[in-house]
Amino acid sequence: MARVKKEYIPTTSDIKILETVLYLNEKNLYPLAQGVFKILSASGEPEYVIYRDIPTYGTLLSYPSKHISRLVMMLLRYGYLERKYDETTDELYLKISPKGEAFLLSYHKKHKYSFKRKNGEKKPLIVEIK
Repeated sequence: MARVKKEYIPTTSDIKILETVLYLNEKNLYPLAQGVFKILSASGEPEYVIYRDIPTYGTLLSYPSKHISRLVMMLLRYGYLERKYDETTDELYLKISPKGEAFLLSYHKKHKYSFKRKNGEKKPLIVEIK
């Protein structure tokens, strides 16, 4: 008996990854999985602070880099992301595929979702009370 292939339906975390890659690709920037992790986890490194205008910046603070890499691998496996080769660095970078773009377009038609950053206003850790 033949197995029935199940269609992979991206989760909210996957959608945040797709949104990040799409935003970067529209500006002719292509990230590695580690770069996507640094943006989603709001890394304080100066190299990544310039991307805080991305709507998904800092929205997955609790995920370790291995988990983000696994999610990226699943999106690659099911065709939502593609790899693009750069000759100067000899690396394969992430690019959103037509399937990924079509999924995001249909998702935005059905859902009005705004990404909320988890690193809102920081309250002071030590205060003077009189």
